[in-house]
Amino acid sequence: MNSNLYDKSQGEVLIPKNIKDHLRNSFAQSKGANEKIEGFNRNKELQSQEKISYPQLKRIKNFFDTYQGKENELPYILNGGNVMKSWVNNELTKMRNNVKQTQKPTEVDDASVRNSDYRDNSMRPTKQHKTTVNRHATAVADATVTESLRRIKELISKI
Repeated sequence: MNSNLYDKSQGEVLIPKNIKDHLRNSFAQSKGANEKIEGFNRNKELQSQEKISYPQLKRIKNFFDTYQGKENELPYILNGGNVMKSWVNNELTKMRNNVKQTQKPTEVDDASVRNSDYRDNSMRPTKQHKTTVNRHATAVADATVTESLRRIKELISKI
């Protein structure tokens, strides 16, 4: 299912202007950062790109899912922080849901289905319903037990 998203036609989304602006601001906030800090190169690339691919979105999501540092540290800021994290999660969800909706169930050729493919006992047998007489008999028995318990409780409370 998600393998369809690796195709360029389905697996790319436009990067909105507000996300690009946020990445520029994040880059400006991280003064003193160099190319060795995770997110530095990605941030620079995304600022100039028009679209982002499904694999890139997944890598960014993986960064945020596995990041164990603080939100005010340079790698987190360079990767776009909470704004980028939520945008990436939303885009991936939309893309995956879109693929689910466009997929059609596979059609089965009648000739390809054989009776031997099905087990006779694959269905769970339904429970037998009690007949009306049995239901009333159970109700009477339950009433008798309840009455006996009430009497025992009365006797115990008198002691």
